[in-house]
Amino acid sequence: MHNKINVNINKQFLERALDSASFPVVAALIVHFTGDISILDKLPRPNQAVLGEIQGFLPKEDRQKIKKIALKEISRFFSNHEVNDIYIPSNNEINKMMNFIVGESVSSDYIPMMLSDLKITSHDSKSDFETTKSSLEVLIVGAGMSGILAAIKLAERGIKYKIYEKNTDLGGTWYENQYPGSRVDIANHFYSYSFEENHQWSEHFSQQPELLDYFKRCFDKYDIQKNTYFETQVTDMKFDDITQTWKVASICNGSRNQETINIIISCVGQLNHPKIPSIKGIDEFQGNMFHSSKWPDGDVIAEKKVAVVGSGASAFQIVPSIAKSCKELTIFQRSPPWMFPNPKYHEEVDEGKKWLLENLPFYSRWYRFLLFYPGSDQLHDSLFVDSSWKDKGDSINQQNDEMRELFTAAMLAQISDKSLIDKVIPKYPPFGKRMLQDNGAWLESLHFPNVSLLSEGVERMNSRGIVSSEKEHELDTVIFATGFKAQDFFYPIDIDGGSGNFKSIYKDSPQSYLGITFSSMPNFFAMYGPGTNLAHAGSIIFNSECQINYICSAIEYMLNNDHKVIKVKSEIEKQYQDRFDERHKRMVWQHANVSSWYQNSKGKVVTTSPWRLVEYWNWTNNFNPDEYDF
Repeated sequence: MHNKINVNINKQFLERALDSASFPVVAALIVHFTGDISILDKLPRPNQAVLGEIQGFLPKEDRQKIKKIALKEISRFFSNHEVNDIYIPSNNEINKMMNFIVGESVSSDYIPMMLSDLKITSHDSKSDFETTKSSLEVLIVGAGMSGILAAIKLAERGIKYKIYEKNTDLGGTWYENQYPGSRVDIANHFYSYSFEENHQWSEHFSQQPELLDYFKRCFDKYDIQKNTYFETQVTDMKFDDITQTWKVASICNGSRNQETINIIISCVGQLNHPKIPSIKGIDEFQGNMFHSSKWPDGDVIAEKKVAVVGSGASAFQIVPSIAKSCKELTIFQRSPPWMFPNPKYHEEVDEGKKWLLENLPFYSRWYRFLLFYPGSDQLHDSLFVDSSWKDKGDSINQQNDEMRELFTAAMLAQISDKSLIDKVIPKYPPFGKRMLQDNGAWLESLHFPNVSLLSEGVERMNSRGIVSSEKEHELDTVIFATGFKAQDFFYPIDIDGGSGNFKSIYKDSPQSYLGITFSSMPNFFAMYGPGTNLAHAGSIIFNSECQINYICSAIEYMLNNDHKVIKVKSEIEKQYQDRFDERHKRMVWQHANVSSWYQNSKGKVVTTSPWRLVEYWNWTNNFNPDEYDF
């Protein structure tokens, strides 16, 4: 079976475009055009893939050898064949191609998952779906990335839905976070829906406007507008055991509404409600003061005395974008971030790369795999604490320590002001907190004469500015880059599944099955729920696709069997949660030297997934009705 791919190969442009190619990917493509898997044994073999390194460390002469053969075989193919004649490798051959691209052995466990994600076969997932004929309507709460995805996948299955969105427009985090420098830190060609590729990203890590535009195009393409109600804030919901429905209250245009809903999918996310620290005297400040996700209109930066509180992901993007415009810029930092060297972080995608992605069959899919594997599961083993490791507090095993040395050396190479060293080199193990992409912009900014980095928090504030342990800082503008209320799941919605308020039951240690379903809440599903944040570089969109596929399977089973209620069994939930907690005890995010938003008040990780992506995909790809009560 073959994919139907429309392509018009310009041979002359192909030769020029290949100079921009990833040659491990090009080598694998030769298999498609020749039908000969053995050709990989005759080509220069890439070294082990590293995040951000798309050439497998192949020297120039090896890349040229691959290019020469690719030109010959691709040209010969299109002179004699139609695109639908392209060779589709067997599963074992697919595995061998994976091994070649990333320069190591990839477990066969990945074959089903990657076949699904890569869409190498002609299998059309829609063909498996029977149009559901039911009056049941699903309420999706939130029109961000996951809400749009949920709408698309429900519609595919003929399941009716509507979306309530609190904002005036779609996009969720990419609508709200419009601060200078806002961009994704996962490569775009992986940070996108698997079924809705964009071959025209202008940058490898696109900025907020381009990301928002992508989701708007998807929103329009799938005609989601007709089912979406903006400026509608869900305030509370309670499940009625007698009617077996949810009573949902919402506020729209100042009016409070209440209605009956069969099934709810929460797509409110974890990082959508700003957290501003409790600081003595904060209300006294007379200047501009705001959270990074609530960036105001007008210029509050130019020739101003500015403070950024925090040095995490948003500050890491904001500071290089505003530093030169400020009269003075002071950064208050509790602990420094680890940085992954990535010169492509602000790099544009050249026209040759765009052409290959758009025109060369299967190039974009295999390129996605090259981004996927070293940026996710390849790192997983390095995140476990080696009990025999001589722990000095800054590493947890040999591989993790090697990364620490690599990252440290990369930072030291950028530092000319030696007084910065102790301020920017972390004292906790790599990957203990969100790993930030480093193209040099952050450390360069810290060397500017108008920029000061203070390794201390804010002691108090007054009408003039911030008071630290050392001095009073007179300020015009204070920017809180202090994260979100990540542990207040479903905030600010009051949810009662019939057995009590969700927050009262769980406090800051929620129990779930797969982060998707809850034994205390029938007919309720979550996307990006508890324990599903990805901290080992995987794309949250990939996880969201896993979740909505599982949710749709559950709803379909419910409808096809005339069930009105679906609720995960409490023992299944507990078994999963026990495995979740037990694994985290052995992982870097719960290390004694790590303190982050991944943890609750007791230091237990509650937001972040400990699983390999292939594990999670397998679980969510196999809905088991025996795990549920109906």
